[in-house]
This record gives sequence, C-alpha cells and structure tokens, in this order.
Amino acid sequence: MRDAVFLGWFGPIGLSALFYLTMEAHRLGAAPEVLAAGTLGIAVSTVVHGVTTAPGLALYRRAATGGTEESVK
Repeated sequence: MRDAVFLGWFGPIGLSALFYLTMEAHRLGAAPEVLAAGTLGIAVSTVVHGVTTAPGLALYRRAATGGTEESVK
C-alpha cells in the first residue's frame, strides 16, 4: 500500500495530462481560455509535486526502515 500511495503522488502525470488536455481541446474545439486554465492547473500541480518530493522521499524512507534512523540507499 505504501508503494501505491508513493507512486500515486509522484507518478509521471504532468506531461501526460498536458498531452491529453491538448489532444481533447483540439478534438472538441475548446476555447483558448479552457486550454490556458488546464495548463495552469497542470503547472501548479507539477510545482506542488516538485516541492513535496524531498519531504515525501524522507517519509517513504522512514516508513521503509520501520521508523529507524538508518538510511536506505
């Protein structure tokens, strides 16, 4: 379960979400504002996930070692 949560949060979604947004906006003839709003949402998500990478890895390591102080490399 720990691995699924970790990969669910840090998985490679940003680029694929941008691809699907662009593809569907073109297919549906969406207004440029829709594409801009979607791109902004993806950019914010990418920044948030990037900022939380270091703390997320630290929590993951701590959980993997059972809370001990030894490092996993």
